[in-house]
Amino acid sequence: MTIDILRERLAAARERFEREALELKDSYLTLQRLAALYEDLRVDDRELADRILCEWALSENEGLRFDAEALIRKFSIKTAVPTLETLEQRLAHSTGAGAPYERRKVEELIALLTKE
Repeated sequence: MTIDILRERLAAARERFEREALELKDSYLTLQRLAALYEDLRVDDRELADRILCEWALSENEGLRFDAEALIRKFSIKTAVPTLETLEQRLAHSTGAGAPYERRKVEELIALLTKE
């Protein structure tokens, strides 16, 4: 599968999962279903998905970033560290109300992924 096809599939699946979560009033449904979808990917498709999660982690959409950060944590995606460092720097200069809290969460995730 190409990264463009997988990017489209993951985005469409996430949108569908978000609609279902809203209908069912289950705030964790989207993340649970995304995790299950990730687990079902073949190894080579997971590598592409990891790249897409890094794209999501740098999104302006907080919900998309939240899902990316949670999946990166759950699956210990160490290749995401440089992206997370970029995000941490961006959050350090952000004036958004939630930026300090997200920055702390990202710093903890980086520490978790880089500890030996």
